[in-house]
Amino acid sequence: MIFSRLTLSSRAGVAAIPELKITKKEILYQSDIHFTPLSDHDLIDFAALKDILFLEYQKSGFKPSTIQTGAVIITGETSRKENANRVLDSLAGLAGDFVVTAAGPDLEAVLAGWGAGAAEISKTFSGKVINFDIGGGTTNAGVFFNGETISTFALDIGGRLITFDDRGDITYISNRITPLIHQLQLNLKVG
Repeated sequence: MIFSRLTLSSRAGVAAIPELKITKKEILYQSDIHFTPLSDHDLIDFAALKDILFLEYQKSGFKPSTIQTGAVIITGETSRKENANRVLDSLAGLAGDFVVTAAGPDLEAVLAGWGAGAAEISKTFSGKVINFDIGGGTTNAGVFFNGETISTFALDIGGRLITFDDRGDITYISNRITPLIHQLQLNLKVG
């Protein structure tokens, strides 16, 4: 969760349609990174997610009523959960005056590339720059050239398609990785 102060200015003339541009960004609070809490492998634990949201509001010193605008974006594997849309609808009322949506892989790749600095690096680098955003179930890639996104793609593989407990025992295998497990004849199973 990040709280920022954005300064906007209009670049349009007096009689033109306003063209707003962000001229300054100041990060006021940046939370720790939290894994999305799940009640099982197919459902987001909304109560636990709400607790994280309120905890971070408390740590930041902000209240939902003091935030003018923002966005809550569910991405990757979380957006595929059975209750993702219900959770988004519920978050809309808790977070403040926020736009709440699920992002597809193209938007995820662009956001990750801009956030990681790949777009900025591509302005001074003499070639294309690619950023890989490896998530729990998907990997999204954005290709940047001269500060612009020129291509995106997604791979259906991520860091939590197989999960383990503290002893190293497998606790979950995503059905999206099982064809590869069978093809490679790997002896992997839960337990």
